[in-house]
Amino acid sequence: MTDYEIEMELKNALKEYGGGYEPMNLSFWNSGSDYKALLEKNLRLDVQADMFDYHYYFPEDVEEIIAQKLGFSAEDRKRLYFHPLTQSTLSIAILSVLLLKMRVKLGIIAPAYFSVQNCFDDIKLPYMRFDSFMQDINAAFDADVLLNSDCAAFFFTSPVNSCGIYFNDMVKVGIQKLLDAGKIVILDESLCINGKELCRTFGAQENLMYIYSPHKTLGIQGIKFSTLVVHKKFYEDIDSLNDGYGGSLNYSCQQGYLHFASPNFDACLAAYNNFWQENLSAVRSVLSSYPFATLSPEAFGHYVMIFIDRSFDDRFVVDAMKRLLKEHGYFVYPGSMQGFDAKKQFCFRINLLLNRADLERGLKVVLDYLKNNTGEAK
Repeated sequence: MTDYEIEMELKNALKEYGGGYEPMNLSFWNSGSDYKALLEKNLRLDVQADMFDYHYYFPEDVEEIIAQKLGFSAEDRKRLYFHPLTQSTLSIAILSVLLLKMRVKLGIIAPAYFSVQNCFDDIKLPYMRFDSFMQDINAAFDADVLLNSDCAAFFFTSPVNSCGIYFNDMVKVGIQKLLDAGKIVILDESLCINGKELCRTFGAQENLMYIYSPHKTLGIQGIKFSTLVVHKKFYEDIDSLNDGYGGSLNYSCQQGYLHFASPNFDACLAAYNNFWQENLSAVRSVLSSYPFATLSPEAFGHYVMIFIDRSFDDRFVVDAMKRLLKEHGYFVYPGSMQGFDAKKQFCFRINLLLNRADLERGLKVVLDYLKNNTGEAK
């Protein structure tokens, strides 16, 4: 089954069985009510944005603060161009067009956000996927595998998409090896927790491009913005592409970058970190009773992947989730929808910004079902 077919079947099941209650998808991207209430209590938008004029660039003083908070040095900032956009998906699209104009073949280090491959397919940008690292990247990464390909550019996602795994020193050394070989490297850090950015290691380099969206990490979608950070040699290319694909920043994005530059973002970040870390502890406690289910000890952040020590047919998974949402009010999306190979091992993402009670009850429902129905395992 395709990802779309899986999603549509589960959406239709929700419509059919949702009367009187709303089944909880533990893989869902939106936060739970408890976290939203916590952030609403902490969030302060004491900044005034402009509702009338076009805005294409960060104000100079704000850009300086943004660069500092992301971890760039003052020397780095002199060599870099910080281009604001409304969201990271648009940043990906603009970089895709830039790479197409440069006539390079791209290597995607999987898993990556779904829109990356979709965008490359649509604009006919040549690429190949590297699927052999996945959640094991910190143990299995080998830069020579990439260097021996015919790719001139490489797209990394940090933390690893839907796993919350940040790169260790071995991977960082490998990335620098690519840069030293003259390769273009794109680091999509849209879901990076502020303070863990890779720019603190790599700084400004000619062929290194970064994508950031700080509020996306906090589960705040209404005032989020994105910024492309590239060497100044790409200024004219990115600026020109923005005219055709980006446009000016709306009011909410202006509020977003002003808020990120304020101390209140740090207060929200502290509340966020405390919330997901407490939920992660609760999840690990639940998993201790299910030895066939594992979660990486490296996981850090609100999206984490739980791996089951067997594989299941797509039909079994979809039918199981339809049954669980009808009978118990909980279900998950299979990890194949986040780019993981279901034929190798079944896995599913959970969102640690959901209410703890839902995470604990829902996990038990899903794992009990898988434990009791292993006859369907393949």
